Amino acid sequence: MHKMYVMYNLKPGVTMEQYRLWSKEIDQRITPGQPGMIRFEIYEMLGSETGGEPFLQIVEDIEVEDFDAWMETTRQQGMAYVESTLPSLIDESSRKIMYGKRIVADLPHGSRPPVPSLGFK
Repeated sequence: MHKMYVMYNLKPGVTMEQYRLWSKEIDQRITPGQPGMIRFEIYEMLGSETGGEPFLQIVEDIEVEDFDAWMETTRQQGMAYVESTLPSLIDESSRKIMYGKRIVADLPHGSRPPVPSLGFK
């Protein structure tokens, strides 16, 4: 399984309300049903640690079976409407995609290992 984050800003002149409508009526109805999709959540960023505006407006928090297979899925017929309508809403130059895998400790469920000595005093 891979975790993906897709982040971007809206195009100048596109309102958050227009984006929300597209997201709820198109993206969130089509994308979750595609092959390889495990979880799909969209977040509107509201602020930052400095108290100012967030550096990106939208973050998609996604889990897929495999990143490369998912990227191929986005080029297939099932995602064609999402992929053809998205560019009218977002600033493509701000779009960033990253993926990774979870780091999991090799421990029995519910166990608590001793805290290692790291040399801190």
